[in-house]
Amino acid sequence: MVSRRHMTQRIWPWLSIGLIIPSYPLPIPLVSAQDSAPSESHTEMGGVSNERCRSADGGTFENIQIETADIHLHEQLFESVLHASLVQRLDHPQTDRIRAYCYRQILVVIRQDLRTPRPTGWVQLNFLVNDVAALQQELEATARTALATLDIAKREPIARFRLKPGVMRNHRKVDRLEVYGPEGLLIGFDQPQQ
Repeated sequence: MVSRRHMTQRIWPWLSIGLIIPSYPLPIPLVSAQDSAPSESHTEMGGVSNERCRSADGGTFENIQIETADIHLHEQLFESVLHASLVQRLDHPQTDRIRAYCYRQILVVIRQDLRTPRPTGWVQLNFLVNDVAALQQELEATARTALATLDIAKREPIARFRLKPGVMRNHRKVDRLEVYGPEGLLIGFDQPQQ
């Protein structure tokens, strides 16, 4: 027969685990940028509370995360040129920096690992638009104004523009505006030809 003391010794570790697990905090969801202090210590990114920054079809798509060696170039592109809404700004000292932007209803998360910086590589985002020529004029004017204090060598890594009329994309002809950003980031805008 098993003694009570022996049973208690076998059950106690499981009881203590059961009491500890519920005390762990749940992941903190994304909050508006103005509500987020730069010294927050949490590292998980939860769901976006901003409904307009989800995929248009309401599917299971959550976000795009881009790793970078220099987050400042991406900040200039998304904030100054594209005028994307800053959803979250987190700085974890000696660990990483994270910026989350809502751009054309897509959540784009930029992360710079401070311990092991990694350049982006190649990331391409594509959007359908009604008028690429008007968009090109708008973005180029914004870039000239926002980056006016920088010389051409410092402007080029942030944003470059190229219009390609009448190219084939997904089995149809489109006029395509390509915005080349930092470290291999490309944002393409396609206007289907009639």
